[in-house]
Amino acid sequence: MLLTGTVAASIGAAVVFTRRPDPAAVDPVLQPDAGLPPVDATQIASGRLAMARMPSEVGSSLEMFSDEIVRNAEALETRQARITGTCAPGSAIRVISEDGTVRCQALPKGVVSVSALAAIPRLSSTSTEGSSITGGAGRYQSAGPDDYLAIAIALPDGAMITSFSYTYLDDSPEVDTAAFLYRSDDQPLASVVSSGADGRVRSGATEVIQFRKIDNARHSYFVYFQVSARAGFRIMPISASVAYRIP
Repeated sequence: MLLTGTVAASIGAAVVFTRRPDPAAVDPVLQPDAGLPPVDATQIASGRLAMARMPSEVGSSLEMFSDEIVRNAEALETRQARITGTCAPGSAIRVISEDGTVRCQALPKGVVSVSALAAIPRLSSTSTEGSSITGGAGRYQSAGPDDYLAIAIALPDGAMITSFSYTYLDDSPEVDTAAFLYRSDDQPLASVVSSGADGRVRSGATEVIQFRKIDNARHSYFVYFQVSARAGFRIMPISASVAYRIP
């Protein structure tokens, strides 16, 4: 045992002895564990501190909250899995029933778009390539006779078409591009045609629409993009959009 003594200034005063703090008697939580390196500031700042170096109370709290987080995540996944119904284009979920089915509500207006990247050539001999430029990504014809890219578009039944839009690149001085909205009975509904050459992405729109009312019971609807192997990447459709309203 280590002792220190203090002699009083006056004669005859008693000698008082005090015990130095014993390192072993200090709270072991605050002392480095045997065989482990000391904790440095980098570990604390990064949050990478081993559980063995933390007080037992902290470890217990972390384990308790971790279990609670896992239980909540499992409960949320179960609730989401109960939703089994979907709504058609132009409508949104209004009510979710206990069995997971849904009731839908038609939106008063909206827009449906399709990308030329997903369109396919009408002719099997046509070759196309996808590409991107500042302002959009699209598809152009690389080989074969001049052709069209076709893609189906899902429109809400009973809605009235209000406009048709086309976004494209046309940097060809010789060939123009166009987009057409068609019904499955081969009736044209609307068209937008480019004019002149420009190296920037442009958009055009029209409100001149034939057969405005969408009738999904009798027809399906398609967009055709005009492309050209002669123009190559200088003619590149990007997307088309149909705006509508619910009567």
